[in-house]
Order: sequence, then C-alpha cells, then structure tokens
Amino acid sequence: MVLGKIAKLAATATIGPGDGAITRATKVSTLIGLFSTDAVISYDIAGLGARSLNGRDEIRESAAGGFASVKSLSVRFQDATAQVGADQQSAVVSCTVRVSAGDSQDFGIQELRVQFQKRDGDWRITRVETVKTLQ
Repeated sequence: MVLGKIAKLAATATIGPGDGAITRATKVSTLIGLFSTDAVISYDIAGLGARSLNGRDEIRESAAGGFASVKSLSVRFQDATAQVGADQQSAVVSCTVRVSAGDSQDFGIQELRVQFQKRDGDWRITRVETVKTLQ
C-alpha cells in the first residue's frame, strides 16, 4: 500500500541521461498524481537550503524545472517503515533518501517523514518533510 507508493515515488523521480522531454514530462505528471492537491513538501538540505512547496502547482513547477535542468537524477529510499493510523485513512512513512544528480552532485542521505491520507480510495501524499538529525 503506502510502501508501494514510496517505491513508485522513487522510480518516478529517477531520470536517466537518455530520458527525453516527453519521458520527463510524463514522469512529472505521474509524480504529481501521487500527491494530494493541498500537499506540502518542506525540506532543508545542505547546499540547497530550506524551502517549502505548497500545493500541486508548486510541486509540478519545481519537478518540471528540476527534470529539465539536470542530465540525470537518482532517488533511492531505504529503510522505509510505515505506520497506518487507527482510522485506516492516514499513514506515516519514515525512511532515508539518497539523491544524486548527474555523475558528481550527491546530496547525501537524508531522513524523511512522508504523510499519507486515503482520498477517493487511493493513498495520496499530503506532506513530505526532512527530519533534522543531530550532527
């Protein structure tokens, strides 16, 4: 269920150097379909700083711009664990993510917390946030 959505998120966000404009646009569309209309992504990544994306439109713009500006992008989620709420309508996934762009830019490993809500019979991501860890 939600762990399958996390795997789909990683596969969709990963682009290869041979992926053309149509493939990248299709991936943006598929990616957006994983999120609720009011989703929020809030992250603080070394080298990129802190930022929030509010709603599907901002997420779409950021994904499209990112996919167009990098040669390749690798997204891997590891150690994902899911906790489904007592209402069976909400869930939280805790995991680590490793993101690298091209051959040289590695953003390291970051802890994430991904919140889901069941909407219209399907699990949608409502919030993604990086977890601050002690350094």
